[in-house]
Amino acid sequence: MATRVENLPPRLAPRGLTIAQAAAFAGLSEGAFNTARARGEYPNPTLAGGRIDLKLLERAMDRLSGILTESDIGDPLADWERKHGARHA
Repeated sequence: MATRVENLPPRLAPRGLTIAQAAAFAGLSEGAFNTARARGEYPNPTLAGGRIDLKLLERAMDRLSGILTESDIGDPLADWERKHGARHA
């Protein structure tokens, strides 16, 4: 039986990433990624199934690399958390 990722058209990445996928996308081990998440550098899961939103991950990476500043992008995760009544872990 094919997995959901295998069912996607070629070159279309899933938007919801597992922790392992998000860590690999960021070029980190899972441990280093989780440590960086605990420091607030990377987003926590916000999607069903404990998935990390690729767009939030890309924005965090843009902020960390200096491509964008907080004033350029605001804080989409904080906006989402306010909207959904969520609290930081």
